[in-house]
Amino acid sequence: MREAGPRPGTGLADEIAAEIAEKGPITFARFMEMALYLPGKGYYTSGRGTWGPEGDYITSLDVSPVFARTLAKGLKEMWEALGSPSPFVFVEAGAGRGWLTKGVLESLKEISPGLSEAIVPRLVERSAAEREAPQGAAWHSELSDIPPFSSGCILSNELIDSFPVHRVEFSDGEFRELYVGCDGSGFKEVPGPLSTGELQGYFRENGVAPFEGMRTEVNLAAIRWLCAAGGLMERGFIVTIDYGLPAAELYSPERKGSLMCHYRHTLNDNPFINVGEQDITTHVDFTALANSGLKTGLDVTGFTTQKNYLIGLGILDELKPPQEGSPGIEEINFNRALARLISPGGMGDTFKVLVQHKGITKPELRAFSFRDMARSLF
Repeated sequence: MREAGPRPGTGLADEIAAEIAEKGPITFARFMEMALYLPGKGYYTSGRGTWGPEGDYITSLDVSPVFARTLAKGLKEMWEALGSPSPFVFVEAGAGRGWLTKGVLESLKEISPGLSEAIVPRLVERSAAEREAPQGAAWHSELSDIPPFSSGCILSNELIDSFPVHRVEFSDGEFRELYVGCDGSGFKEVPGPLSTGELQGYFRENGVAPFEGMRTEVNLAAIRWLCAAGGLMERGFIVTIDYGLPAAELYSPERKGSLMCHYRHTLNDNPFINVGEQDITTHVDFTALANSGLKTGLDVTGFTTQKNYLIGLGILDELKPPQEGSPGIEEINFNRALARLISPGGMGDTFKVLVQHKGITKPELRAFSFRDMARSLF
């Protein structure tokens, strides 16, 4: 059983401890929700910097602007598969600073003037402190604030990994949930009955057989989010970019969960320290997203690694040759950053891309021409 670490101090940790004192042990999902999103105090809502060299982690967009430009090529292909509609709503969920959408919009002016004219950008971000609005883009605090639309695309990049999760273990033939309690020494795990029947059905619906000693996380919020996203559009695509695995790999006996905490570019697996000052994430179950999508009219277009996806979209065409008469330092640095996006064993393999479509026959997207791994989801 994981011990709490330091005693709760002031502010956010005290608020969580006070709720536990009043209501008893809370689900880890509630603890994570408060630690990350409590208004004005959570990791994402306190106004502190989280991205980039001065924050706690690096995103693909921080590595190279080619990431946004290549995604713009994929967006153009999806728009054309829908018949080049106008307007075409583009939603970036978990938009952070707005830089990804800004890069996509700037790239489209050259790549596809037609889509550039038709696109209606909408950004969703709970933290107002991070927002830097690209020209013409509308900001929303929640996905539910966006009006339903006819045609478009909803994209998330490193969003679902930060949704609050339930923690469970399987022992003596039954599941137990791991709640969060608090005593004089700090936060601690408290085993108890499942808080919702959805947890029991989750593994059955995704073809996962529990095993003795199994200990993992369940992201019910991801399923609810996907269903809400799919319900916004009549026709279109949902693009999910995140680190994660198909269920068969994610819940294999070799793993004991995937929870990680990011703090000043270091990793640890203790969510009960640095409360409100460190990110808490878990791997995405892409099988659950695929299965949940099928129930709401979202079919799988393709699934692959970030490396395969970007190569399929022609990222290698963006490599810069050295200029004659120049030492080529700028070109070398540019190409090194690009290579990092598709590096085997690094970002290129760790991050996966799931694309789902609704309201149209399955399109053959160039993005999955390099390698489609969709069979591994089922």
